[in-house]
Amino acid sequence: MQDLRAGKGCVHIMKRLYDKIYNNLYPYLFAVNLPFDARVLNMLCVTGFVATLLSLVGHLVEGSAWQIWALKVFMLGAIFLLFFSANKFNLFKQGAWVAIIAFSDIIFPLVFIWNGGFKSGISAYFVVTIVIIVLLSKGLIRTLMLVVHFAVLGACYYISWYYPGFIIELSDSQQFLDSIITFLIAGSLIGLVIVVMQRMFLIEQERAEKASRAKGDFLAQMSHEMRTPMNAIIGMSAIAKNADDLQKTRESIMKIETASKHLLGVINDILDMSKIEAGKLDLDDSDFDFYAMIEQTMQVNNFRVEEKGQRFIIRVDNDIPRFLKGDGQRLSQVITNLLSNAVKFTPKSGTITFVIKKLGEAEGVCTLEGSVSDTGIGITEEQKRRLFNSFEQADNTTSRKYGGTGLGLAISKRIIELMGGEIWATSTPGEGSKFTFTAKLPRSLAPDVEKERAIAEAMDSLSDDRFDGRTILIAEDVEINREVVLSLLEGTGLEIDCAEDGQRAIDMFARDPSRYDLIFMDIQMPGVDGYEATREIRAMAVPAAYEVPIVAMTANVFKEDIERSKEAGMNGHIGKPLNRAEIMRILRKYLGEQ
Repeated sequence: MQDLRAGKGCVHIMKRLYDKIYNNLYPYLFAVNLPFDARVLNMLCVTGFVATLLSLVGHLVEGSAWQIWALKVFMLGAIFLLFFSANKFNLFKQGAWVAIIAFSDIIFPLVFIWNGGFKSGISAYFVVTIVIIVLLSKGLIRTLMLVVHFAVLGACYYISWYYPGFIIELSDSQQFLDSIITFLIAGSLIGLVIVVMQRMFLIEQERAEKASRAKGDFLAQMSHEMRTPMNAIIGMSAIAKNADDLQKTRESIMKIETASKHLLGVINDILDMSKIEAGKLDLDDSDFDFYAMIEQTMQVNNFRVEEKGQRFIIRVDNDIPRFLKGDGQRLSQVITNLLSNAVKFTPKSGTITFVIKKLGEAEGVCTLEGSVSDTGIGITEEQKRRLFNSFEQADNTTSRKYGGTGLGLAISKRIIELMGGEIWATSTPGEGSKFTFTAKLPRSLAPDVEKERAIAEAMDSLSDDRFDGRTILIAEDVEINREVVLSLLEGTGLEIDCAEDGQRAIDMFARDPSRYDLIFMDIQMPGVDGYEATREIRAMAVPAAYEVPIVAMTANVFKEDIERSKEAGMNGHIGKPLNRAEIMRILRKYLGEQ
């Protein structure tokens, strides 16, 4: 009975010891957010520390030469220092390389010579470092490390074989103990590798499932966000078609316009998000008038504030240079996203404050800080952690109550990061939120934008846009799109020819090259597309073929699409859906100077 109780006591003590060790090692080997490099280094340090400690005890019991156990004490201190410093300063990969180079290529030969050479179990640990090299490196670095590694191993065995006098022999008991330690450590290491890899697999599986659920929820939400305005567009179209009252028809058309703009905003958010996912969201690098951009952005957002009867406070630092270099349109998009959220989540009579200032300037690069504060519903700490994630909202119920795609903040975060800044939020539930961002933008060295803006304003001030005596060619395969363009160009005095596909556009131009002053070219057309049609026109042996302006008029609006249009020989690019003001700008640019 006593033996049974003693056995149970030993099991209990061993279990408590195991639990204590496991709980202390868990954050360094099995934590969810632990990177792969950290797992590899910490696993290497733990097994190396235990192996060295057991070996030191064996040498002390055996009464080995002082150089051996002194080296083992040094190794224990070095391993602990490496483990501590790497985890404190997040230098896991660097630590792993230090461990491999120092212990395998420097200390290994010493231990090999002072620990029995061939008879030592130290070679087993050397093999482990080969696995680590394969896991942590690739290409030329891996090859070089392995070459050095095997060169050191080969040199040690060469010395042991041809110069046995250099080797300090081990006693039989020490060899026996060394073998036991090798088996224990090798077994423990294999077990740790299996557990860690299993844990990593479960973590990755959980992340993949979470991402899949998030994207599924996102697609369901996008379906709702797109179907809602489409329902309004179709419904209001039917009402307008059947209405006898002109006022009712106009109201229906105004609602169609509002729903269409909302739908376009949803589509733009999805396109921006797809660019981010593909790593293709790029920023323009051009001069822009900062204060004009702010004024335009405030005008766009002010009507939303007025609709809800909210108070709008704006403070802009006068120290910010007027002309900056960067993507003013994307910066405006960030500000608009933040203001839209503030308006959406702030009740009537609430207050929204927009502040932007210059934090500093170094070598002509200005660091700006902008913030949007509101007195709205606020967000919790848990919601705050999900704010800037792709395909997620802080609270999925907000989309049903307030609308929106939930992509605006994720897009804004990426834009701000590309501008060398960061974005964050502070909030108190029930009291309001504050979103703050920074951006680094160089001063404009050549503020030609002022001259361009003055020219554009002068053009816009003209009472009407007339291009009498000019002829343009529109290459567009979709009939309703041709109708839209013809409608937008009414009252311009232009003579307009239409081609239903690319080959037809080539033939019409070839018959009378001097007839056309401008060509609007769709890209996606059956048979010969817009790119090929442009190349064939440019290749014609007549002066008009390379002089006539050709402007892409297409739904392909990615940066690479614009670049591809230019490479094909086009002069400009207009994205669909078409905007009359943008079409007029193109016409003034290419026809106004002739």
